Amino acid sequence: MNRTIRGLVLGAALCVLAGCSSSGDYTVPDALCGVTVGSKPLAPLLPDGEKLAQSPKSISPESSVCSVSVDKKQAVYLTDDVTDADTDPVALQRDALARMGNPQKAAVGDDARIADQGGVAVSVCTYQGNRRKFVTLVDLTSEHPVPKGTADRRKALESFLRAYLPKAMEAKGCRK
Repeated sequence: MNRTIRGLVLGAALCVLAGCSSSGDYTVPDALCGVTVGSKPLAPLLPDGEKLAQSPKSISPESSVCSVSVDKKQAVYLTDDVTDADTDPVALQRDALARMGNPQKAAVGDDARIADQGGVAVSVCTYQGNRRKFVTLVDLTSEHPVPKGTADRRKALESFLRAYLPKAMEAKGCRK
């Protein structure tokens, strides 16, 4: 086996062992905007392309946003927030969810809605000794979101939120 082929085989094997996956020419990361969630839940939401970029931004200790782009086109937009315990984050996101299309209740965290192009998930937690709520909003901002089929996309969004929510809570210091 020549050196190039051996290197490709070794690289692919290491990627499999490390849990990363590929979508087009880029490798789907295991960490999304600083949250280690694994590549498997994220991969179905990303379009094919050549280059993936993440742009995380901390707004405050309780709030962050992140844009994920493929070939310089935004594909996924995420927000994570720690809110007051008496806030209803789903109600606050009603307009955004309606814009995403046909939001339906989902079994993620303590409350969640999955829409055609995004979703929101909420979990009650303890943050700095106080009872609070942790909220994640995911928006598939692409003009042609993936997976192509709406039912498959909703299933992928729910799977992603189920994997991402507890890891993002932990990363923010919000304990269940």
